[in-house]
Amino acid sequence: MLKKVEWPELPVKKPGDLDEGEESRDVLDYSLLEIIMLDGIGGLVKALELKGAFRFSEITPAQKKMMGEAISSLKLNFYPYCDSLAIFRGRVYFMINQDRERRLLSVAPRNKDHDGLTAGEVLDLDSFTVKVCPLTHENAGVIREIFGYTSPSVLGTKSAFGTGDRIGGAASATPGHIRAAKNYDVAMFFAQQSVRENARTRRTFRQVLDDATWGVFQEGYKRPWGADADHLMDLVSMGQAVDAGFTMFTVDPSHCINDTPVNMGQEESRRAFLALFSTRKEAKRFMEKYLSISRKLTGPTHTLKIEYHEEGVMRIAVQYLRAIRFTSDAYAAITHHKGTTDIDFEMSVDETSTPTTALAHYLIIRELRDAGVRLTSLAPRFDAGFEKGVDIRTNNGRKPSPADLKRFEDNIKDQALIAREMGPYKLGVHSGSDKFTAYPIMSRHTEGMFHVKTAGTSYLEAVKVIAKHDPSLYRRLHQDALETFELNRKTYHLTTNLANVPKARELNRAKVVEGLTENDDWRQVIHVAYGALLQKFGKRMIGVLSENLEDYYQTVAQHIRLHLDGFGLKRLYN
Repeated sequence: MLKKVEWPELPVKKPGDLDEGEESRDVLDYSLLEIIMLDGIGGLVKALELKGAFRFSEITPAQKKMMGEAISSLKLNFYPYCDSLAIFRGRVYFMINQDRERRLLSVAPRNKDHDGLTAGEVLDLDSFTVKVCPLTHENAGVIREIFGYTSPSVLGTKSAFGTGDRIGGAASATPGHIRAAKNYDVAMFFAQQSVRENARTRRTFRQVLDDATWGVFQEGYKRPWGADADHLMDLVSMGQAVDAGFTMFTVDPSHCINDTPVNMGQEESRRAFLALFSTRKEAKRFMEKYLSISRKLTGPTHTLKIEYHEEGVMRIAVQYLRAIRFTSDAYAAITHHKGTTDIDFEMSVDETSTPTTALAHYLIIRELRDAGVRLTSLAPRFDAGFEKGVDIRTNNGRKPSPADLKRFEDNIKDQALIAREMGPYKLGVHSGSDKFTAYPIMSRHTEGMFHVKTAGTSYLEAVKVIAKHDPSLYRRLHQDALETFELNRKTYHLTTNLANVPKARELNRAKVVEGLTENDDWRQVIHVAYGALLQKFGKRMIGVLSENLEDYYQTVAQHIRLHLDGFGLKRLYN
């Protein structure tokens, strides 16, 4: 038992609260052990005991609410995340934030069986043992085993949103994503990261999944959620995603797509087509398969005729057939390595120079289906500019006219109709952040069969919070983003006009928040700089965010709600 020690009374603080004139996070420089030696943790354990927590094998929502109210009424010297409160076989688990660091507490009667968690400190309080545990990969694995809701699931064809978290760790955006999504009837992918994002942020699929797990546990989110390994282009990254525990695999075969057929003559196209097959007989069978197709797909608003001619088949095959074969091989490798076909699987063809036509879409799906690929979603290249962090533009960067929007809508109608008739499977929407003009059109014609992927928009909201609380740091971020823009933009299609982006010396705090909301060119400069900025200023950025977590969570949640409302998703309660 810990000896009672007289300590000065400390004020109740939430993470990020600062007293007037307080600049250092070390003003209250007590260790967690010292704080727990105050009466706070003892009072918390006593409250749980009085409410019968240690007699429960699990906890009901009513019991959780009752205990949360009891905890909230206590005078504690750390911030308890009451929504995290969970019980398993008489042991109580919950997360706290002390000195801007989140930890997991495991509380049980003394001599209770070991639960597998690795503790940084073990404390004896009367007849109870308290384990103070860091948020490590090993502990995340234990929590996933104990509480199944903290593990990702296969989500199928339900309307879906992916909310990538590019910062992670102590400044994970996942709690903000959960607070946005918990009131909507939508399947959420809280763990979503591409190989390119991992390289730029120096994170791994394992870290991404662990951060999502801790966010789900912290917020007490009990509905199924997914983990999407995005833009997979090689067997190594596919294996890493499988081993990390991801449930969705988005294959990006863009390195196998040939964008030149649009400029080929007929004879050149024929030679390129024949080169795809080992024999002329094989090429002939392929051609005959598609020349024999003549069908009409009928939807609620229009009818789409599927009929091919020889030159069209050649051009589509030259452009996409190697990518289709790569995707089929990737599916076989992933399902073999995972030991099951029960996965969410997407093929992404959005990173091409031309929009995906209806006939190309149909041929891609027909080939994948014939190869035994069970597709959850296909991400086509829509007939509009889906640039990073801004609303849709034309393909040459203009604001779309009514005629442009009509062409975009017609393309969506065709893509959605094929997806319903040939699947059903969802349409994947990459670079889906902030496409508010497109959302109602997509929602209307996909009838809920969509999977929108966002990530950069949450990072931009994080930068707004940084600008609000540490303007001097933001000015350095801004200057660095401008200086590295030409390098940062290389892997993205952007039509950014740097003349519309102010210099760092021209900034003030109000202008930054306004600019990062309304100025598309400014948004894109900061958006594509995420890797460079996190590598150079990551510790300071995370420090500011972790000192202002509640503001950060609410800022992210508010912005993600705009996306969910844009699709007209059903709210579960008012």
